[in-house]
This record gives sequence, C-alpha cells and structure tokens, in this order.
Amino acid sequence: MAYVVRYDLSKSEQDYPQLLEYLHLIGARRLLDSQWMVRSGATRDAVYQGIRAQIDSNHALLVCLVGSAVGANLKHPLGEI
Repeated sequence: MAYVVRYDLSKSEQDYPQLLEYLHLIGARRLLDSQWMVRSGATRDAVYQGIRAQIDSNHALLVCLVGSAVGANLKHPLGEI
C-alpha cells in the first residue's frame, strides 16, 4: 500500500534528524518539503505510530492511504516510489 505522510513541525528552525532517518529507514521518498510517500505492507495506523514516535506531541502529522497519484515538479518521481 502507498501512504502520503505530511507533517508540520511547531519549531521549524529545529532539525529533526531522527525523523528524517526513520523516514528513510521505512523507504519513504520526499515529494515536497514536508510531504513524503512510502510503500509499505504495514497498516496506516502502524505507519502513523512509527512516525509519531519520532516527533514531539505538539507537531501535526497526517498519514493517508493513496489509491492513485499524479504530480509534477516533485523532489522524487512518483514512479520510483
């Protein structure tokens, strides 16, 4: 299954290396500055919980199951995800 992961960090000036490391670990690819896509056999809730553990509780996080997608000028081509 493919999921889009979107987050807003409340302290944008801070670096969150553990979040980026985890996203790379699960095979996520960056689409936009704070939006990623990941293909995973895990459930949506498992993907959410894994990422949620990497950020502060006051940060916004959205994980959506994707049926199909189209995009342009992305940081990572959709076909490679």
